[in-house]
Amino acid sequence: MGTIERAARAMYESVQPEWDWDDPDAELLRRMYRDNARAAIGAIREPTDAVVSAGYNELVRYNSAADAWRAMIDVILGEQD
Repeated sequence: MGTIERAARAMYESVQPEWDWDDPDAELLRRMYRDNARAAIGAIREPTDAVVSAGYNELVRYNSAADAWRAMIDVILGEQD
């Protein structure tokens, strides 16, 4: 499952956990949530200085793009509203 799909499912399930993502009648909702996920990810395409710093530090420390990605996402998730 791709990143957009995972994000869309997470959004979908956070709204109504009892909804069934695989319901054949939910295609319009699935499309809407995929579009919303794509828009949200596009909106964070340009990282803040804090996000760049976290990713760089992790990359230097462990030489792992995956660890850098997780560190950058952790900074984003920790931001205050």
